[in-house]
Amino acid sequence: MDHQSHYIELKAIPQVDMLQSEVVSYAMQILHKYLPHFDGRIGISFPAYGLGRTLGGIIRLFGNQEDIQVLQNALMQSDLENYVLISDAIKTPEIIEYRCYSRFQRKGQSAIRRAKKRLTEQHKWSEQVEQNMLNKQEQQDFLPHIHLKSATTKQNFILSVKVTVKHKAYIGEFSTYGLSSEATVPHF
Repeated sequence: MDHQSHYIELKAIPQVDMLQSEVVSYAMQILHKYLPHFDGRIGISFPAYGLGRTLGGIIRLFGNQEDIQVLQNALMQSDLENYVLISDAIKTPEIIEYRCYSRFQRKGQSAIRRAKKRLTEQHKWSEQVEQNMLNKQEQQDFLPHIHLKSATTKQNFILSVKVTVKHKAYIGEFSTYGLSSEATVPHF
């Protein structure tokens, strides 16, 4: 577990003019600037995931001791300190469970339009097919999410996060948001 031997915890500070979920979104926006420098070695967890249908007000970042200390020092120099309490690097406790936090992208209206165009060309489109797609879209579970702004395109988007319980650790790379479709982080 040396690759996730330490962690830091960011706790949202209540703000008069911001909801807790907005503070977490802002923290994630700042983290997205720093995490690429760690080449997929930093994983993220949300211990209060699902509380109030949000990601909760706590973010944990896992990595090796050196990476976590470098990240903690960088975050202390940012204005993030005005919005979250940033812990010192803490040794990860012995754990029995793991979680996999991954990005989930809902299929929206544009996906239905693309499918309609493709299936119309194949002469397979019908009102029944469209209704089935709309029904399936409505049945997708609500997932906690945050609102972000793309650094490259400058467009706003929603980052939905799905959590999966795992009973053993899976090693892998994390995205520039600290998420992964397979790699796990400790849960305690």
